[in-house]
Amino acid sequence: MRLDPTWKLLTAALGLTVLSACATYRPHPLPPPQEVAAQRMPDLERLKVEAARLHHPILKPVTLDLSDGLTPDEAAVLAVLANPDLKAVRDAHGEAAAQLIGAGVLPNPVFSGEVDHPYGAGSESTVNATNFSLEMDVGSLIGRAARVAEASANLQAVDLGIAWQEWQVAQAARLATVRLAMLERRLRLVKKELAFESETVSVLEEAVDKGDATVQDLGVHRSAVASLTQLEGDLESTAAETRSSLDLLTGLPPDADVAPVVPEQSGRSFPPLPTAQELVDRAVTSRLDLKAFQLGYQAQEARVHQAVLAQFPSLSIGIDKQRNETALHFLGGLLTLGIPIFDRNQGGIALERATRTRLEHEYEARIARTRADVARLTNQDALLDSQIAAGRRTLHSLVPLEAAEHRGVESGDVDRLAWQEVRSTLLDLRLKLATLLEARLETRITLTTAVGVPDAVSPAAAGGEPAPSASTNHDPAVPEH
Repeated sequence: MRLDPTWKLLTAALGLTVLSACATYRPHPLPPPQEVAAQRMPDLERLKVEAARLHHPILKPVTLDLSDGLTPDEAAVLAVLANPDLKAVRDAHGEAAAQLIGAGVLPNPVFSGEVDHPYGAGSESTVNATNFSLEMDVGSLIGRAARVAEASANLQAVDLGIAWQEWQVAQAARLATVRLAMLERRLRLVKKELAFESETVSVLEEAVDKGDATVQDLGVHRSAVASLTQLEGDLESTAAETRSSLDLLTGLPPDADVAPVVPEQSGRSFPPLPTAQELVDRAVTSRLDLKAFQLGYQAQEARVHQAVLAQFPSLSIGIDKQRNETALHFLGGLLTLGIPIFDRNQGGIALERATRTRLEHEYEARIARTRADVARLTNQDALLDSQIAAGRRTLHSLVPLEAAEHRGVESGDVDRLAWQEVRSTLLDLRLKLATLLEARLETRITLTTAVGVPDAVSPAAAGGEPAPSASTNHDPAVPEH
């Protein structure tokens, strides 16, 4: 059996074309788990460059400098650049881009060949009979535009979804930084008061030995030392957990030990918020997840369109060349047409339409949750504002009293125990106020996250009490004696 030279050349050229276009396989094994577990400090110089050149729909570039501590803004950008989970999330872009490539690829033509060798009596004057055909499924071209539209919308939705997840992680890092800084602020207050209470216990022990104080007084202050020690331990434990969460979010190793810093603020109050409705209006037009959802809905519309187009019959066309055993040649065409009598893709159309309806309702539900979250957070912010104002008024009335008691102790006119009671009340108030300030900072950050715009609810300082400098452990809310 022999092929004509023309067909040999055609077959060889086709084979070379197919082989040259094929991808090659290269194994890519996972790295050893010990290598992955041995987390090292990221390349800060590289991160500084990337942070300064950050291109993101929401986050702005920052000057990354961890030598003076980690600010909330630095933590947010560092989380976007170094968070290990986000590296996997970004790979979804490659998957969606590959789907877009696949959606636009034309169907391959199908080549078939047949050779029949005559033999037996009467075959002496005959030749090999051949039958070659080349056909292509043109029915799949009908839905190509809809498939490309779906994949394109899906790719855009994936990119916006990635940016939204980066925003969520960045805000979580910002929140953890503020929380850790405020925890350490409260811890400094407790440590300073614990040192003072321990000194008071030592003074009372000497007084009891001399008969100038009662054992009951000593017991009260030993109990206060025990309570402060317990509070110190609780705060240290919470701070350690928060530190671990912050390290995971920012991609820092556990031994990095970068100090969180809430920069010293210029004002004593938070800026007023827009109305809840204004924030909702801004959220529904700015949130990247809602934009991604809209693109996802467009992709689903394209799927519905594809399902409708799929009810048309399958169609293949081609050419056919034959030669019979008497060397007579034939050239013609072929057509294959499916007849949609029973299956007109009714199930596929119904499924895609039902999915489209579900997505519409999920979109409405997401906006409803956004509206509820904004309302809850704005109400919470207003409540915290009134509580902080009340705490500051009380604090400002006690500070002069504590100072007068202190002067009285130094002059010998006031008993140290009386001064200690005022200090204890003042400490409780300062700790409560610090907790309220932390809660309001977190509320503002959470509200900013919900709106999806960085400058929607920029928190001014927690200002006022307590407000330590970013570069020192001194806290003006704590007496220096």
